[in-house]
Amino acid sequence: MIEIEVHNVCLGYGRETVLDGLTFRVRPGEMVGLIGPNGCGKSTIIRALSRVIPPRSGEILIDGKEITKIPRRELACLVGVVPQMPILPSAFTAFEVVLMGRNPHLGLFQYEGPRELDIAWRAMERTGTQSLARRRVGELSGGEIQCLLIARVLAQETKAILLDEPTANLDIGRQVEVLDLIRNLCLQSNLAVLAALHDLNLASQYCHRLILINNGRIHAEGTPWEVITPRNIEEVYGAGGCVYTHPVNGLPTVLLNAGNGKMAKTGGGTGGE
Repeated sequence: MIEIEVHNVCLGYGRETVLDGLTFRVRPGEMVGLIGPNGCGKSTIIRALSRVIPPRSGEILIDGKEITKIPRRELACLVGVVPQMPILPSAFTAFEVVLMGRNPHLGLFQYEGPRELDIAWRAMERTGTQSLARRRVGELSGGEIQCLLIARVLAQETKAILLDEPTANLDIGRQVEVLDLIRNLCLQSNLAVLAALHDLNLASQYCHRLILINNGRIHAEGTPWEVITPRNIEEVYGAGGCVYTHPVNGLPTVLLNAGNGKMAKTGGGTGGE
């Protein structure tokens, strides 16, 4: 079990500051959702927590250790990442992509043995991607590749998972399957899970807590009922909406007032976040 802690962190690219004053934590057995408009910095947070970009100031702790002091192989054994726009070798088979998840657990010059092959295959079974095993990456759709990346992170067997738009390119049925799987893993294996999500209703239904990002800072944090409110939706997205109680599970559900002529607000940062 590990905990992710972010203390007064500032993030940016070049001379541009994207986010400042970030302070939050993700506990074991907890699924936390990052929400906010396009370009607000959700993907930037995922990149910082996976050590793709360094914090300009502040402190990021993984399992109580400062992230920049954790060797990369050790970090890869602790934290798995499902990126938004992966670059994968098109000639690799789907099974080979999933098997990459075992690399952090192998020693120098060590090859995958029967145990690694079994773990990778079981990860494909859990994500319903076995039928893709022999197909090349270049032959797969965006949704199929997304499912493979989730299978790869399952094969990695980490104690925390970071997901950047894990339901991108997936149809409604697949979105539910993937988020059901992630949430169940979080609870059963006591994983710390942080997921950047665009869909407010999916975030509400699956996340224990939400962090709403706007204008380079945390606008609101708390349970779905504390964060998904008409006022927050209006202030952050510039869209009027009604928040209802879901008839089955009692969680907040958003219905937007369409046709009001407003464009969604965007925060500072890079597009697609």
